[in-house]
Amino acid sequence: MIRRNFRAALAVVMPAILAVMIGQAGKAQAQSFDFARLQSMVRDYTVVLKIKVEISFGMQTNEQEVRLLGTIVSADGLVLFDGTAVSSEQHSSMSGMSFRITPVSIEVTTLSGKKYKAELVGVDRFTQLGFARITDAGASRFVPVQFSLNQQFKIGSWLAAYMLLPEFVTPPVASDIGMISSLIESPEKFPLTVGFGGLEMASVLYDERLTPVGVLGALMDPTSASSDAGGMISGAGEGDVQLLGVVTGERIQKLVTSPPKKGEDERSWLGITLQALTKDIGEFLNVGASGGIIVTDVVKGSPAAKSGMLVGDVIHQINGQPVEVDMEEKVPIFQRRIAEMAPGTQVEFSVYRPHEQKVDTLRIVATLEKAPVTAANAPSYESKEFEFKVRSIVFSDYIQNNLEIGSLSGVVVSELKQSGLADVGGLDIGDVVQRIANSPITSVEEAQAAMTKIVAEKPREVVFFIWRNNKTMFVNVKTDWKLQ
Repeated sequence: MIRRNFRAALAVVMPAILAVMIGQAGKAQAQSFDFARLQSMVRDYTVVLKIKVEISFGMQTNEQEVRLLGTIVSADGLVLFDGTAVSSEQHSSMSGMSFRITPVSIEVTTLSGKKYKAELVGVDRFTQLGFARITDAGASRFVPVQFSLNQQFKIGSWLAAYMLLPEFVTPPVASDIGMISSLIESPEKFPLTVGFGGLEMASVLYDERLTPVGVLGALMDPTSASSDAGGMISGAGEGDVQLLGVVTGERIQKLVTSPPKKGEDERSWLGITLQALTKDIGEFLNVGASGGIIVTDVVKGSPAAKSGMLVGDVIHQINGQPVEVDMEEKVPIFQRRIAEMAPGTQVEFSVYRPHEQKVDTLRIVATLEKAPVTAANAPSYESKEFEFKVRSIVFSDYIQNNLEIGSLSGVVVSELKQSGLADVGGLDIGDVVQRIANSPITSVEEAQAAMTKIVAEKPREVVFFIWRNNKTMFVNVKTDWKLQ
């Protein structure tokens, strides 16, 4: 309770402190920005996006429209924006309902009023920066923003940004200022800022020479990150105070060169299950490392298995750099470090291998591979008549259920409409459908073919043979074709 109250109080006090800092100590520096020239600069590459999205929870859907500030980052019309409004992990697993946000249409308007159509390219899972591409520009070329690389950030340096104003206001953007308040080193290098707010996420940040140095982003909290290192939050701890700062030009350049693609996952993987090397475990194993990763399992056929990594190995360095993971909450830092490397990258791991009262020191080189398909990106099929959706079985399904890879066949029930035929009939989220009527099911294509046949024949009931909680069973779904 004290921790929550402190954060709540800090959230109230911080704006007042910042007002004093910006209004008094930084008055002279803030006035040095040539906002007239900056306003002229940003007109070349600043745009406003109107994005219509479909929000689905289970089988329930509705549409909303969001309005965001965007920045043109390539001559062929690639636009960067805050991707949190259009991205979501599809939490379809063996035991949960799914939530999904799907962009329906994107309209891009320049500050001079010219309108274009665009389509979503994808959202980076770590920075939550979204990318859309203008599709109807013909042979037109755009003037993109040019970010500074290898910028040397200093505490106390002032930054400027533009924020999007409500639609009824003209002009649509307004200037704002903030400063570098800290140079965060862990869990990642991150120039922390004060003075900016969450409504300015993905806005371009300019130094006092009006050089674009990056965009406003949020720091990842490793204690709240998901198990696949994809969790990004907009604040610290319970989220009362946002930790905002600079997503640097170098990082943006990598994303512009190879933008994340919707429906594709370009993460790398090593193929291990793991736990943190705590102080107590390190002393018990007699390894001379203050942090590291203990390999608790090695997936057959994975990069780790091919490299010779074994259960019980302790990874304490990656490419000569220490692995500073001394508590479970920091495990996602290691996972993210691996995930952000490109598939095909050769990585040298420094490993301690305890055995028979001694510890061997090894150098193991592994070639990372593209991560297995996630539930969010798995092929799927929706039966509108029976009001349920299925997807392919993915790697995480086997891991979560302690099953050997490839030991289970069928398709996973990922969505159910409440009180729909499948729901009333007894199917559950997470069921693995292995047979529909007389048709064996090993893929979403086979599930679709079986359901198409059933709709044509219109039987009084349909028998599903399923796997649930390590048991197989039959589920009889009654039909009512008059309601279809």
